[in-house]
Formats: sequence, C-alpha cells, structure tokens
Amino acid sequence: MRRALLLWAALWPCLLAPVGAAAASLSVAPLRIALTPERPVASLTMGNGEDTEVAVQAEVLHWSQDRDGNDIYEPTRDVLVNPAIFRMPPGGRQIVRLGLQVPAEARERSYRIFLRQLPRDQALPRDGAAGATVQTLLRIGVPVFVPPAQPKHALQWSLQAAPAGYRLVLDNQGSEHIQLTQLVVRRENGTELLRRSLSLYALAGQSAAVALELATLPPDTRLQIEAATDAPEAQSTATVRVPRAPAEPR
Repeated sequence: MRRALLLWAALWPCLLAPVGAAAASLSVAPLRIALTPERPVASLTMGNGEDTEVAVQAEVLHWSQDRDGNDIYEPTRDVLVNPAIFRMPPGGRQIVRLGLQVPAEARERSYRIFLRQLPRDQALPRDGAAGATVQTLLRIGVPVFVPPAQPKHALQWSLQAAPAGYRLVLDNQGSEHIQLTQLVVRRENGTELLRRSLSLYALAGQSAAVALELATLPPDTRLQIEAATDAPEAQSTATVRVPRAPAEPR
C-alpha cells in the first residue's frame, strides 16, 4: 500500500544559540519575544535553507504548567499572528508578526508561537514507485511573554526523594518566568556532585523539577545548589537538605 510516513520533530528554540534556532535547514530568530501594552507588536524571521519550497503554519497558544511542571497549551486570541500560513522559496525568508490584544496583568502572561512545517506532495510515491517515503516535519516553538506591571522574583528550592536518585524542585513564587540554564550541586565542603546544562522553564506561580541521578546520601545532608538563570536578580544559590526516604507500607 502506498502511504507516506510523516515523522514529527519537536524543536524548542529556547536554548541559548548565537544566531537563532536552526533545525535541518530552517532557522528562526529571535529565540524569545516580549510584548507589552506600550509595544504590542513584534516580529520574528524564519529562513528556509533547503533547496525546495517549504510551507509553514504559524499558531500562538496560551502556555501554562501543571503541578509537575508539564507544559499545557490551549488555543487563545490574546496574541494574533500574521501570516498564519505561508510558503518560503528555496533560500527565502518570511517575517511573521505578532500583535498583543490584551493588557498586562499582575502576573506575567506566557504563550508560545508554534511554526509547523506542512507536508508537501513530494512525500507521496511517484511514477508507480512502491513503498513509502519518509518525510520529517519540523515544529518549532518560540516563547512569547507579556511582562507584569510590577516584576517580583521569589524562588524556593527543595529536594525530594525519587525512585532513581532525587528530584530538585524549583518553586517560582514570583511574577515572572525563570529559565534555568545550568545547575551545579555540591556538598557542603565544596565537592561537586553534579553539573548539568539544561533549558527548563518555571512559569510565574508555577514549579519545575529536575531529576538528579545521585548516589544515596544520608538524610539531612546539606547540599549547595548553584543555578544559572535568565534573571540575574533572582536567587541563584540555595541550600537544601536530603529528605528521609518515605516509610514502606506494612
């Protein structure tokens, strides 16, 4: 049977990069967008480095997180996008504009604009060829934030026991998001136990967790946390205690 296999690749261009996010031969810049009532319009540029035409659909979704830090996306009309569907010739570029339709709130509003590559007819077998052609379709998500009227930074760190090591929880009690880009865990005497680069968001009023694959440590051991974030004003160091293992049910 003739059919086309479409493989979706999700790319999150919130990682630090010098010239914008690139996937295969597609590129997007900037990597983050801020909209305010004073400057309600912004734009991003998408480039096509492939040797064929590319069709793309643009959509803005409201972005929130559940208690476990999982991302939740919902349709919204808070931010409009134009054009919503476009084609880029080989080597071409497209400017996509965003327009804010709502006022700022006490807590930061958060969204993502998703740029989804649409399938092309060439994915189907031609000239009587049998089998399937694999086509990789790209989906790029760029964060969009509406800063609060009064920014406030307040972070709380805690360590929880997990099936494989520990779970470091970042509770963002502030009014703006925090992006964690690097994490270092040390013993109280300065011995480094873990160093990791990452790109983890904790939205305003939400929590995020990082799995720490550490050897079992004695309860109440004090660990030093050093975090690099996109908010220099936020607390970037903390001390946490190793929790006691939960009692096994009888």
